[in-house]
Amino acid sequence: MASVLSAIIFVAFLGLSLAADEGFVVPSIEFKPITKLADDIPTCRQKDSDINECIRQGFQQLTPRLKTGISDLNIPPMDPFLLGKSSYNYNSGILQGRIAMRNVLVHGLSEGIVDKVDYRQKNNRVRMDMLSHVPQLLAEGAYKADIKLNDMKITPKGTFNITLTDVSMKTRALGELYERDGHTYLRLTKLETEPKVGDMRIYANGLVPDPALNDVILDFINQYWQQLYQAMLPETMAIWEPILLKVGNDFFAALPFDLIVTKD
Repeated sequence: MASVLSAIIFVAFLGLSLAADEGFVVPSIEFKPITKLADDIPTCRQKDSDINECIRQGFQQLTPRLKTGISDLNIPPMDPFLLGKSSYNYNSGILQGRIAMRNVLVHGLSEGIVDKVDYRQKNNRVRMDMLSHVPQLLAEGAYKADIKLNDMKITPKGTFNITLTDVSMKTRALGELYERDGHTYLRLTKLETEPKVGDMRIYANGLVPDPALNDVILDFINQYWQQLYQAMLPETMAIWEPILLKVGNDFFAALPFDLIVTKD
């Protein structure tokens, strides 16, 4: 379950670490009711002393299948993940302006590793903290922009790719359990994420007509990527977390939680 949330969060964060405007739409998924899990997906017991490891192993079993998808769990193929069209506005730090992107593919989500899970339940309240990471993510696509980088105004158009190395994610999900149709379901009330990146390398052509100057601009961007990332991340997540919360609740509304964690 959370593996699909983590994948979507990674993609959301990746969003080139920019702030999406209202024109961005998360790819739609038709959530069909789920009545049972596949035989090789474990069901964990609430009173089991090893419940955290049980849940972690379940997530880890699901993650590699993001490449082909898991139709029985309403999880479409997500590696590569097609972002489609999106546009982004910025107005912070050394970067201001707008970028529109299309045909963006994200590679590497199925290589994610779930490092730790801390599941806690008290009565009908649930809290789950998860640490996970992806060794490398690659995004590629086409773009056009109207931006100001420091004192330099450019209107580039071309193709790009971004390589993110050692991407780690700290996720906290809060929710409440409720009964429906003889099953227990989970409704998320809050979803917090904290992504970190070990390294980022950006390539783009068409920034300026002169290839040599194009390389100079790229060198500047790659030299100061951490400052750009830190400036954009708060605004990015403020926009994405409500969207992710809705996607997560649509997912869990179709999946009885007692198929994942039983009271027995």
